[in-house]
Amino acid sequence: MPHDALVHEIRRFNRFYTGLVGLLDETLMQSPYTLAEARVLFELGRKPRPGGGRAGLLARMFHLDLAPAASELAGELNLAPAYLMRVLRKLAAMGLAGMRDGSENGQPVLSLTRRGRAALVDLEAATNRDLARLIVKLEDKEAAELSDALNRVTRLLAAAEM
Repeated sequence: MPHDALVHEIRRFNRFYTGLVGLLDETLMQSPYTLAEARVLFELGRKPRPGGGRAGLLARMFHLDLAPAASELAGELNLAPAYLMRVLRKLAAMGLAGMRDGSENGQPVLSLTRRGRAALVDLEAATNRDLARLIVKLEDKEAAELSDALNRVTRLLAAAEM
């Protein structure tokens, strides 16, 4: 298959899937979070981020001490660092994320707060319910085919990226 035809097929699938699961809606899965905010919540829930040195009082008050952690996360999520900082500041203002002393060597880490972890649990449960609704009518054989196809796409695109 020519590459330009494959690009067309991938884009067609992306349009289909993003419409199917509502990724272009202003918020994700009828939640109060955009896709980027939800992804940042997930990443912070998966792994707290080192925050660098200790910030002063004003830096903590205005959440300026987020920059070192934001740099690493921006690279992983392929987001502009300035945009990610806005997302992090919004999550911090909502009480969902913030800097805390790390358990190792006392270095501060960017992580979810208790409220943030609860929000992530709710978001993941809603996402799981919505995705389960998409596949509920699939027979076992069809579900296995879909799983195989998803794994194959992941493997092929990961190999092509290297």
